[in-house]
Amino acid sequence: MKEFNTKKFCNDLVSLRGRESQTNFADKMGVKRSTLSLLENGKQLPTLDILIRLCELSNRKTDDYFEETTKDALVYLMGNLKESDRERIEEMSERIRIREKYELLAKRRSYDVD
Repeated sequence: MKEFNTKKFCNDLVSLRGRESQTNFADKMGVKRSTLSLLENGKQLPTLDILIRLCELSNRKTDDYFEETTKDALVYLMGNLKESDRERIEEMSERIRIREKYELLAKRRSYDVD
């Protein structure tokens, strides 16, 4: 799964702006100054149009801002769940991990020579 690298985006945005005022650079990017400030501080994710515009100005590819992540999709769901549901899912995940460990151990034993 790929995840947007907000830190890289913010750093590149600030670096590209350099000493230019936020107002002038925001005009160049086609956004409001307040939006640029939020983007630079990582408090707002860019729209696809903004990301493409930054890539055009910096000669980068949009793929440069996405990185492989090892996070499970379940982690993303956990943020949107009620506490009671979260506890159930955590218990179920633990049971699955335990079962996987036992299956792995059972597999290892089948290869052992007595």
